[in-house]
Amino acid sequence: MSRAAAFLRKSQGSDDDVSLELQRDRVPALAEQLADEVDVIDLGVHTGFSVHMKTANEKRIDANPEVKALLEALRDGEYDYLVAWDDTRLARDQFYWELKRAAVLGDCLFEFVEDPPQDELTFRVQRAVESDVKRREIEKSQAAMDAREQRGDDHGRPPFGLCYDENGRQWVPDRESGEFAIALEVIRLREAGRSWRDIADETGVNRSTARGIYDRRDRYLEEAESGVVA
Repeated sequence: MSRAAAFLRKSQGSDDDVSLELQRDRVPALAEQLADEVDVIDLGVHTGFSVHMKTANEKRIDANPEVKALLEALRDGEYDYLVAWDDTRLARDQFYWELKRAAVLGDCLFEFVEDPPQDELTFRVQRAVESDVKRREIEKSQAAMDAREQRGDDHGRPPFGLCYDENGRQWVPDRESGEFAIALEVIRLREAGRSWRDIADETGVNRSTARGIYDRRDRYLEEAESGVVA
């Protein structure tokens, strides 16, 4: 009895995008034409880059438990076919070749709804170009972060109750949403000895976020004392 894995993934957008819905329709359908049994591996919106292009602590396709299990299953010869929309759905960098090697060892064939270039040189060039583009994006992002740090700017997503100023450089109290006042209330309640559960019940802020606010209490209190917020 033959067996296939139908692999679904897209890099950006939302889980209900038309392109992902099209994958969910066409990829399993092709797998069912090829094999008697089909396992669907649906990553939804998920990066296609691996440790080849990302740091060890970033979200990576090779760190996904379902992908690691797939890699092992391919090596063990559990699948006759691995089916995807195209080769880039499997991976967008050199991790593709790790999947390919595992498939060769397990005598598994790759099948795609949209076939990749038949010319191997063209295929390899496209893979190299995608990796190079990602590398350049990482370098630009790191350079921008380094520049912000040298200027003493804040970076990253602002914590609860804070937002970027008009210049996009510093975190300042978010006055319009009222969240800054809530953050101050979280700090007051905690310093009064209230439990995280009580704080969550009274402020509507979940316990994890409340702890993060309290860990940054010096920053919140400094902003409050600066007179920026009345």
